[in-house]
Amino acid sequence: MNGKINIVFGFIYFAFTAVLGPTVMVPHFGITKQAMEKASQAADKVKQETQPTGASTAEALTGILDYLKVEKPMAKGAHGHGNLEALLNIAAGVVLLSLAIPANFKALLSLLFLVGAVFHSGMLYLGGVFHLYWAFNLTIIGAVAIISGLVGMGVASFIGIKKT
Repeated sequence: MNGKINIVFGFIYFAFTAVLGPTVMVPHFGITKQAMEKASQAADKVKQETQPTGASTAEALTGILDYLKVEKPMAKGAHGHGNLEALLNIAAGVVLLSLAIPANFKALLSLLFLVGAVFHSGMLYLGGVFHLYWAFNLTIIGAVAIISGLVGMGVASFIGIKKT
């Protein structure tokens, strides 16, 4: 693993996260639209009455509160993190290809970035999109792997960039 796998993974993962982001947002738009229409109808009913009753006002307030309570998609965070981590893998792969460092160190850095993407944004997708909430407990593995990879890339760049 010399960085090439990071580039390939980065492009595939970027395409996956780019497609999955809008896909998971579509059902949310329908739910939000329904709640908004209900609140709007109740508010219009109150406006039409010359002497609004407590019941119609309560219905309007309930509709507005229902709209505000509509579940906001947790997928936005996973979508953003997935895109950024895909690009990070591409950039790390390009840098790894150009560094003159031992192959074992390259392999370790490559693996850290791959594990980081899968265990960070991948677990956010599992928890936020697919409601497998146990996955949120594993996101720390990805975060630590990415930070370790970044520190390691700093050291590798210091050592492996040849002076010309």
